[in-house]
Amino acid sequence: MSVQHFGAARELGMETVGFLMLSHRIGPEALAGQARITADAGCQCVYVVDSAGALLPKQARDRGAALVAELGDDAQVGIHAHQNLALGVANSLAAYEAGARQIDGTLCAPGAGAGNSPTGILVPVLKQMGVPTGVDTQKVLAAAEEVARPFIPRLPCTDRAAITQGYPGVYSSFLLHAERAGERYGVPAHEALRRVGEAGYVGGQEDVITDVALQLVAERERGAVRV
Repeated sequence: MSVQHFGAARELGMETVGFLMLSHRIGPEALAGQARITADAGCQCVYVVDSAGALLPKQARDRGAALVAELGDDAQVGIHAHQNLALGVANSLAAYEAGARQIDGTLCAPGAGAGNSPTGILVPVLKQMGVPTGVDTQKVLAAAEEVARPFIPRLPCTDRAAITQGYPGVYSSFLLHAERAGERYGVPAHEALRRVGEAGYVGGQEDVITDVALQLVAERERGAVRV
């Protein structure tokens, strides 16, 4: 279906960007192969997407470099990082050094899981590196603090549950589902997320959190009986 979407978007004069989600799950060469398919379908920029905030800087660099080598002038390379291990900015910089030229960020870092790379940090850091972004540091900081912050209901944070998503590589959108299930069934959100990681569930399967929570409840009750 994505091939059809890219084609239709190009016909409409849109910029086409493809996201290779959960990029931590396959190696650089395999990811580059998927990038080639995406670019051949009409995508103008292919992103290394760290949907779980699981990548380390070297892994982000290696994946970015593999895509740059594969795509050449056929498409740009981008990086979309999450903060579950507090490495979103570091991974973005590593991918930039490997040749990625579109870098995602959000004001005050809202996003799934522990949030995305904060633009207010990316911009001044890139400036310190001598990278021209065309973004005024003081203005972007003002926009984050004075415009975005007042209407963001929940600032992201790297708490126990979010970190637990990062190291087993759980898709970031599972966090709120796990927290709601935890409140409803009285089970730890971080434990539910750990089980999700062990099972290898991906985005679109968030409803399994209920089953996981009920399993934890059953295990707790069996433990209580044994005691």
